[in-house]
Amino acid sequence: MTRKTVVQGLLALVLMLAFSGCGTVKGWFKSKKPDMPPEVLAQEGIKDLKKKKYIDAIETFEKLRDRHPYSEHAVLAQIKVADAYFYNKKYEEAYQAYREFEKLHPTNKAVPYCIYREGLCCYRQRSTIDRDQTYTRRAIEEFKRLKQKFPENEYVSRADKYLALCLKDLAEHEFYVAEFYYRTKRYQAAIDRYQSLLQEYPEFPKNAEAKGRITECQELLAAQDKPKGILSGLTSIFDAKW
Repeated sequence: MTRKTVVQGLLALVLMLAFSGCGTVKGWFKSKKPDMPPEVLAQEGIKDLKKKKYIDAIETFEKLRDRHPYSEHAVLAQIKVADAYFYNKKYEEAYQAYREFEKLHPTNKAVPYCIYREGLCCYRQRSTIDRDQTYTRRAIEEFKRLKQKFPENEYVSRADKYLALCLKDLAEHEFYVAEFYYRTKRYQAAIDRYQSLLQEYPEFPKNAEAKGRITECQELLAAQDKPKGILSGLTSIFDAKW
C-alpha cells in the first residue's frame, strides 16, 4: 500500500464522519451532565413523600446516598428511605432500614426515633389474639429497649401507649388459650394458663374470671380422681324400661 493510498483512505474516513456522524463525534467530546446537588435531591425526595409517591421517594433518596455518600443529606436520606417503606406499609423493609441506620450511626440523635419506629413496624404486623404473638413480643422488646436506653426521650411516651396495647394483647391471648383448654376439658393445662395470666398480667380486667375458672377446674379434677363405687357405672334396675 502506497503512501498516497493511505492518505486517501484517511481523507475518506474524515469526510464520512463529517457528513454522516457529526453527532457521534460531538458526543465523544460532550461534557457529562452534572449531578444534581444533594440538597435538591433531598427536596425532591421529600416532595415525593408528601405526594405519597413512596417508590419515587425511595429511588430519589437512594440516588442521593449513592452520588453524595459523604453529604450530611445522605444521613437524612437513609432515614427517609425507611420512612417511605413504612408509609407504604412495607413494614419488614422499613424495620431493616431503621435498624441499618441505628447500626451505622449509633450516636446519631435520630436513633431513638429509629428504635420507636422499629417497635411500630412490629406492632403493625401483629396478629389477632387467637394467632401467634411473635410480632407483638418483638414490638414489646423494641419499646422496652427505647425506654431503657433513652428514658427521657420524647418518643418514650408514645411507645408507652403501644406497649400497653401489646401487653393487653398478650394477656388476651393467654386468656384465650386457657379458655380453649377449659372448653376441651384439659383442666390442668387450663389451670397452668390461668395462673400464668394472673402472675404475668396482674392488672388484666378478666383476672377475676380467671380465678373462678381455676377453682372450677380444680373441682372438676378432684371429681375425676374421686373413687367410684362398684355399682356406680350400672343403671339401677328400677330405672330400666322392661
